[in-house]
Amino acid sequence: MPFDPYAPAAEDRYDQMAAIRAGGGVVPTPAGYFVATAAGVETGLREVEKFVGSFTDTSVLPDDDVVISAIPEPRHGRIRKVINTVVALHRANDAEPFIRATTARLVDDAVRANHEHGLVDLVATVVDPLPSAVIAHMLGAPVEDQVQFRLWSDELLERQSAGEPMGLPDLHPEFAAYIFDLIDRHRSAPDPPDDVITRFLHTAVEGEHLSDRAVCTQTMFLIISGNETTRNLIGNALHTLATDPDLYARVRAERALIPLVVEESLRHDSPVQVLGRAVLADTEISGVALHPGDRVVFGIASANRDEAVFADPDRFSVDRRRPREHLAFGTGPHVCPGATLARLEACTVLETMCDRVGSFRLVEGFVPVPNPVFWALGHRRLDATLVPA
Repeated sequence: MPFDPYAPAAEDRYDQMAAIRAGGGVVPTPAGYFVATAAGVETGLREVEKFVGSFTDTSVLPDDDVVISAIPEPRHGRIRKVINTVVALHRANDAEPFIRATTARLVDDAVRANHEHGLVDLVATVVDPLPSAVIAHMLGAPVEDQVQFRLWSDELLERQSAGEPMGLPDLHPEFAAYIFDLIDRHRSAPDPPDDVITRFLHTAVEGEHLSDRAVCTQTMFLIISGNETTRNLIGNALHTLATDPDLYARVRAERALIPLVVEESLRHDSPVQVLGRAVLADTEISGVALHPGDRVVFGIASANRDEAVFADPDRFSVDRRRPREHLAFGTGPHVCPGATLARLEACTVLETMCDRVGSFRLVEGFVPVPNPVFWALGHRRLDATLVPA
């Protein structure tokens, strides 16, 4: 049976991906050519003129309905500049006080819930609420609507996986109506906030301003992306520490290890497992010829466990010499623009846990509830018991 890169996550997939790497690194699958090696994935991600990002065929969609990851160059780069001005390093630094205050409140809530009930679901209390609140703060939406953002994101991702390509506004009209209302309020405000919606409305792309529908599409995509990938990262890191008390004790004693835990979690448990691409020009990867119209799936999880790059790749280790050598955020011109923000959120959660929680572990008999999104790896529950610091 051919390897299916979009099949639900299972432990044996790492063995299957290792076999593909050993056998040349590229195999045909029902979803397209699967690229398994770090070298092959990095080559493809850097060649942005030859590949365009999408899990489905977006060629049937109007331009205003194509999300940023599926827009080819050079238009991609021009729209991306608008996004970068909102989530780049200095903007993430500006948001740090909000992130730290929100994280402290959420972890305190988790400690209280544990005290009252004898256990707490860390996903419901910390992992899910933080990214939703942060992306709302960064995009200029009311933070109190973060719960709704999360629900809408989950619903939209489910609908994306279930049917034919459709624009995000059509896939979730209620979510879209909310964003259109935000756009109207930003446009009519005498002094609108300096956020992504305002910048989309006032920045010309290729000599023209984006339509309201295009602004809605990109804003919905950013909310989904900022929510989904970051909560997977945080949940995966907490799961690792909850199941390795010695590592958690070491991290509490050596806080400089916190960024290394985050980087190793990104590598070992890649929040984004695969990236779908359409081929735009004749090229080749690992000796396999690719042509326009072909589809390729870049195996991020496989690349991040490539034996040619990482010694003992299936082992979680905070002692790797080059901890950022992974491809969890992609690489090249289209590297994830929210990488700095995601790292900051994850590090802040671990720092706050270390300050307020002396030890924690998953409850006895815990059964993981995996993320159902086919391209993602994460947890939908983390039932744990906490010992306050």
